[in-house]
Amino acid sequence: MEKNDRERGVSKRGFRTYWRGYCRNKPNIIYALVEAKKNALYKSVDGGFNWKKINDKSDIGNRPFYYSEIYVDPQNENRVYSVFTYINVSEDGGKNFTQLMPAYGVSNGVHPDHHAWWIHPENGNFMIDGNDGGMNITKDGGQSWRFVGNLPVAQFYHINVDNDYPYNVYGGMQDNGSWRGPAYVWRAQGIRNSYWQEISFGDGFDVIPDRDDSRYGWTMSQQGYVSRYDWQTGDNYGVRPTPPDADILLRFNWNAAINSDPFNSSTIYFGSQFVHKSTDKGDTWSIISPDLTTNDSEKLKQKDSGGLTIDATGAENHCTILVVEPSPIEKEMLWVGTDDGRVHITQNGGNSWTDVGKNIEGLPHGSWIAQIKASNKNKGEALLVANDYRRFNYTPYAYRTKNYGKTWDRIVDGNDVKSYALCIVEDLETPNLLFLGTDDGLYISTNAGAKWTKWTEGFPTVPVKDLVIHPREHDLVIGTFGRAAWVLDDIRPLRDIATNSAILNKKLVLFTTPTAYKAAYQQATGSRFGGDALFSGDNRGYGARLQYYIQVEKPAEDLKDNDDKKEEDIEDNEGSLEDENKIKWDSITMNIYNGDKHIRTLKRKAPDSTGIHTWTWRLREKGADYPSKEIKKKEEEPGGVEVKAGIYRALLTYGDLTTETQVVVKNDPRLEVSEQNEEEVYTTLKGIEDLRQTAADAMQQLAKSKETASKFQKDLKGLDAKKYKEEITDSKEIIKKLGEIQDIFFGKEDDRQGITRSHIPTVNSRIGMASSYVSSRKNGITRTETTLIDLAKTALDDLFKKINTFYEADWKNYQSKMEALDLSVFKAIEVFKIE
Repeated sequence: MEKNDRERGVSKRGFRTYWRGYCRNKPNIIYALVEAKKNALYKSVDGGFNWKKINDKSDIGNRPFYYSEIYVDPQNENRVYSVFTYINVSEDGGKNFTQLMPAYGVSNGVHPDHHAWWIHPENGNFMIDGNDGGMNITKDGGQSWRFVGNLPVAQFYHINVDNDYPYNVYGGMQDNGSWRGPAYVWRAQGIRNSYWQEISFGDGFDVIPDRDDSRYGWTMSQQGYVSRYDWQTGDNYGVRPTPPDADILLRFNWNAAINSDPFNSSTIYFGSQFVHKSTDKGDTWSIISPDLTTNDSEKLKQKDSGGLTIDATGAENHCTILVVEPSPIEKEMLWVGTDDGRVHITQNGGNSWTDVGKNIEGLPHGSWIAQIKASNKNKGEALLVANDYRRFNYTPYAYRTKNYGKTWDRIVDGNDVKSYALCIVEDLETPNLLFLGTDDGLYISTNAGAKWTKWTEGFPTVPVKDLVIHPREHDLVIGTFGRAAWVLDDIRPLRDIATNSAILNKKLVLFTTPTAYKAAYQQATGSRFGGDALFSGDNRGYGARLQYYIQVEKPAEDLKDNDDKKEEDIEDNEGSLEDENKIKWDSITMNIYNGDKHIRTLKRKAPDSTGIHTWTWRLREKGADYPSKEIKKKEEEPGGVEVKAGIYRALLTYGDLTTETQVVVKNDPRLEVSEQNEEEVYTTLKGIEDLRQTAADAMQQLAKSKETASKFQKDLKGLDAKKYKEEITDSKEIIKKLGEIQDIFFGKEDDRQGITRSHIPTVNSRIGMASSYVSSRKNGITRTETTLIDLAKTALDDLFKKINTFYEADWKNYQSKMEALDLSVFKAIEVFKIE
């Protein structure tokens, strides 16, 4: 503003303008929010030459440094929206504001803390709101709002898992609470938002499920608040550490440290400037360390944060503990890291502490110690991630120590990784395999950090805030800041490569396969038909997921130059035989064995690129053909009965190469299934499958006979319809009889328009009904199933008698007549001459 603004209505002293808004239909009318000793809303009606203060009440906004924006309705210059913690609207040109949409205490609340606002330039009733909880849309001027539930943009600070079936993922989101949801579901249609349960509110950070019972655990939010949760009932209560006496003021980081003891599930740790320990799941606490921060008084002025407008929310706290990491293999050993660059260890449960942060070479003084991960293999070994981006230093820092922090080796630099590091995790089994989360995305190393490669296969470039590996299912679970939570299913192929890099020189490798569960599946909760408005995360498919590495480069014998191809255009018989015997590299085959018994063959085209690929076997053996009225060519092997729980062998073939692995199949861990009952169901289904195959063979014979008769009918008409009138009629009759027999099995076709259905069971439907009942049984076969099978057998036996009678009489006579015909295709030869 110009130097004479004071005379024009705005004091220049001690102020800053932090947002302006104007009206499209009257652009000379401008509003300005001004931060000063007394914040105020000003208005100009002459394009900004002169200003008048119209409102200095608190309803204009409350956090200028963070969010405060003014928008004006494009058709109504007196309707003004103030965008801050809440959305307030003025109908009188800014003189008075009221709250537009509520957040709390109502069933249709909209999340507070608003950062983005859009008004349609030609329709002021159409607005879009972006806040800490997502996006909302109104088309009636704010009277009602629709939450946009299909944008996966959650911001996770931390990530964790439990050991349930299926296991759950836990994490805290930026200003959106702490959550629990499945890594995958045994349901149709993927992972919906509704499967996730908020277990605590506030800014969500780390969540620690109780190893004794995952129904319970601990969540935390800003300013050191910790809750003991019960996710099933919501019966939560606070367990935040309290000062031991009135003279001690505790400082908690916005994203404070919490962890559980690997050796005692009742013991948890929490960080302020001290390390707090509870041995009764948080009910009581003791301090087991001195102040482990720098306690720098220059960094402890958070109560004055904000400048003209104080903003002391707890996010400003400094000189606090960010990491408390117990060793999983050494009792009483803890690693502690702070937000002001200090790293300490204790090997005696906190009786004494050693500063090992000063031993980290190349790390700028005062950097944030974002993570420390203690080794699960070697005592005294740990990985450490630090960052310094808050001082505009975007260099990645990650270190390893093998001697309790006496020395540190840097394992990440700017050569491989573009931006600052946020988290790290070492594989639970293979020390060479490391995963690194950075502001630039996810990186992987298969040589203990000597080289890093960015992981881009199916994963976005997004800040990765936390990583955890599930110990049972070998999944990498990823918490991102902006693209929600991700699961990289089964990292064991990477584990094998990190153990033996020579795998990448092989043409074909089949890796260890995850346990395949014969799980019972439900439909999705809520509406089965959700359309596109409901988010549905990718779900793990049913069956055995077989991962394999393949090099698809063509072998030398397939790489012919143009001259060779020209020569091959002329082939003799010997050349054709050579081609038939040539190894084919265009497809791959998976053979499944139960012991030495071959039970399934699967085929597909070879992948078009070298790398790790996935193939799913849906746990079915080779099945019977399905009966058909038409002649069927066997192109793909039909699936049959589901296999029993057990150990199977998968053999993958590519060209003349083979590789194999075991597949462990287990029953649904949520159900009680006895081996005897499973065997009974399996044997019964195999019997039904034999019935179906015999029926399919019989139906194919009928179809082929029908084709033969139809061909005779057509050919005889073409040769001489008059001469072969009787035989044509016989063919027509035999086709009709064949169709009548088929109708007994399949049911008579009803050619009336509309939805038609016969109430009379067919032989085919009786077989299908028996199979359906038996396959759904987990507790063995009952009288219901045996009755259905008997009905199917009786109906099929009656049909076979009719078929056999038909072939012994009608078809035999017809065949004799057709074979006796003189069906010469030669016509009489006419002699031509000139008269």
